[in-house]
Amino acid sequence: MKAQLRDALRDVRSRGRAAAVSIAGLTIGLTACLLVALFAIALAAPDPDVVDPQRTIMLDFKGNPPGAPSPWFGVAPVAFGPLLKQRHAPLDLISRMTYGGMEFPVGNRLDPAVLLAVDPEIVDVLNLRSLAGDLRATLSRPDTIALSTELMHKLWGDVAPAAVVGHRVESHGRWYTVTAILPDIDPRSPLYGASPLVGHAMAMANFDSPANDMSASDREAIFLMTGRVFARLRPGTRIDEVSGWMRDAFLSSPKYQDLPPSWRVGREAAYFRGVALADIPFDGPANELRWRMLGAVAAACVLLLALAVFNAMSLQAAHMLQRQRETALRRGLGASGWHLVQLWSLEACVPLLASAAGALLIAWWVAPTVANWLRLPDALPLADPMPLRALAWLATVTLALLPLTIALPARAALRRLPASALQGRTTSEGPWGRRVRQGLLGVQIGGALLLLSLGGVLAIQQTHMLDVDRGFDTRNRLVLRMETDPDRIPPLEAFAAALTHDPAVRHWSYSFLTPAADVDDPGSRELMTSAGGHTVEVRMSSVGASFFDTYGMTVLAGQPRFSEGASHIVVDAKAARLLGFPTPQAAVGAIVQGGGAYLQKGAETRRIVAVVKDVSLESARGPRMPQAFWLMGTPQWVVTATGPDPGALQAALEGAWKAHGLQVPHDLQWADDQRANVYRQEAQMTATVSVVALLAVGVAMIGAYAMVADTLRRRRTELVLHRLHGAGDAAIARQVAGEFGVPLLGAALVALPLAAWIGARYLDGFQDRVTWLPGLATPLLAALAATLLVTAAACLRHVRQALALQPIEALN
Repeated sequence: MKAQLRDALRDVRSRGRAAAVSIAGLTIGLTACLLVALFAIALAAPDPDVVDPQRTIMLDFKGNPPGAPSPWFGVAPVAFGPLLKQRHAPLDLISRMTYGGMEFPVGNRLDPAVLLAVDPEIVDVLNLRSLAGDLRATLSRPDTIALSTELMHKLWGDVAPAAVVGHRVESHGRWYTVTAILPDIDPRSPLYGASPLVGHAMAMANFDSPANDMSASDREAIFLMTGRVFARLRPGTRIDEVSGWMRDAFLSSPKYQDLPPSWRVGREAAYFRGVALADIPFDGPANELRWRMLGAVAAACVLLLALAVFNAMSLQAAHMLQRQRETALRRGLGASGWHLVQLWSLEACVPLLASAAGALLIAWWVAPTVANWLRLPDALPLADPMPLRALAWLATVTLALLPLTIALPARAALRRLPASALQGRTTSEGPWGRRVRQGLLGVQIGGALLLLSLGGVLAIQQTHMLDVDRGFDTRNRLVLRMETDPDRIPPLEAFAAALTHDPAVRHWSYSFLTPAADVDDPGSRELMTSAGGHTVEVRMSSVGASFFDTYGMTVLAGQPRFSEGASHIVVDAKAARLLGFPTPQAAVGAIVQGGGAYLQKGAETRRIVAVVKDVSLESARGPRMPQAFWLMGTPQWVVTATGPDPGALQAALEGAWKAHGLQVPHDLQWADDQRANVYRQEAQMTATVSVVALLAVGVAMIGAYAMVADTLRRRRTELVLHRLHGAGDAAIARQVAGEFGVPLLGAALVALPLAAWIGARYLDGFQDRVTWLPGLATPLLAALAATLLVTAAACLRHVRQALALQPIEALN
């Protein structure tokens, strides 16, 4: 074995560039796949503190109003907590949780924090722990509170957790005693709710604490998504039984009869289920989208690895063909076939092990950078330490690649007779060997062509989503969002005056929403009814009267003006049409009714004062809803300003806020950046697939280069004979180009239809998508042209060498 290992190392060194090319390709493919595996392992992991995540559950709710079924929300009415307890459902440690906000004065500033209002049982069901104090006792009283470590440091600096226990803090005019300090919430926890402006600053209080400002009606509501309810299954119960217990509690609630008869008579008003905490990382629309994209990237990386493996197989086959005399000598000296297979396996193992080691080192090094680019939480464990499952995967794949890279070349080498090789008459690989190598090259080119085509489809759709007209302009719009309670914002007259009189600010407005970013938040949906009896579901947003000028919306009729004490609204043309108005002007001044409960008619009157051109505030994945805008005269937590000079505009807004704004965390973003952030996952997938496609092109072109080089070496005599019989340069070039012409044609016939089918399925996932001609035909043709060009460039050098062959050189 030692002698075979020395022979294997000597052979790898002698191969030089061929071995380096093989190792580089395999390293790139293994690194890409290992990174995907690391992120999949990290994102799939449940909260490590939960004792039994398979039997610890979260209640889930899916509304089913007539004509408007909802997805699974991932949250539920918190009323199910007491309802299930009253019915003695076979669940233990039933506990409610809802999000809120707190603000702690420190000097002349306010430090905001996320509030988690919870029942004391949540300590046991989620196995929560404290760094100091008694957490369960803290959550059993209405006047005590627990703080996260980050919030503790914000309020008191670098102090020990035990030193803070007993301190009193004030929020919104109420005082609380700090009796527990928590570690920052793990990003895998179902309680995780970090935000960019607040970070891990979190306070936890009793559900019935004054800090929880949820109204009594909201706590009892059975069709309002108010929080999360956790529980643990009792022994002998199954998770699929939870839906029946929830349905019985829902039907027995006094609030059930308050639902409209059309929702509940003869039909199911809602659906219910329990979700194991182990399944939460895979559940919900956002997680499903994430895993679909991760799966697409994984498929691209596996294809890249396959191309690298085929390249290694092709190089190995060419190398063994060159070693026919050596193989014949070994067999003549008594080496058995098994002995030769062992030697070749060791030779193949060296680049495989080198590639695996390189992939492990590169993945460990770049994983934090990639995670930061993906905007994953810093505390999410990835590669430090390297997960055992990732190491096991890498070892398994490396071992599996060994027979793949050696089987076909070894079989062909062992079938050659040693006598002819010892006499100096080396044989070619034969027609089947040539076809196998051409097939491998065809797979490589096809894989590269497929990835290039899909990368083009993704890029064109991404550009379309960013540039499509949505009825408002995001260019040169600077958005300031303050992290504070929107219901407690003071008038801010000095701030408003500073913006109004600054020449760098052309228009500015308050609003409750950021149009470029709040695409997945349905806002306040309500049914609006016109005098003619037309009822429309609209998305209602609160804005200032200057909001429409600020975002460059086109006013078709009327004038957006706020009047104190009046209920004035602005609708878009789509809503006006659905309400039965023949023209935008006909809608101005009309009275409509709304203000009912969720998707129910109301009797509150609103007057339409203006109609704007069709506006879409939704993501490209969802349908465009009719829009209505409630005109407000009070400050709201989003400020948008626009002006001719972006630099001067930013300086004006920052200066006005610094001089006259609130001392609370705030964020300044350009609306274009907010729009790009909406499609960040799609952009990341586009960039990743494009990078993998370019790497695949590189691997495939190395394969084409190696195959044509080997073909030229083996067919030198044949090409010279063609030349001696009068073949011109074009005929010689066709002979060489024919080696990769068939693989290229086969790759195009398979890869292009497959790319068109996958691309069409991807585009079908968007309501707002690019049309078929530019969305599919253009990237496919561009990818084909690029593949032809790069393939020709890879083979050009060898064609020139074939044309320069001298007869005496080849015949010798």
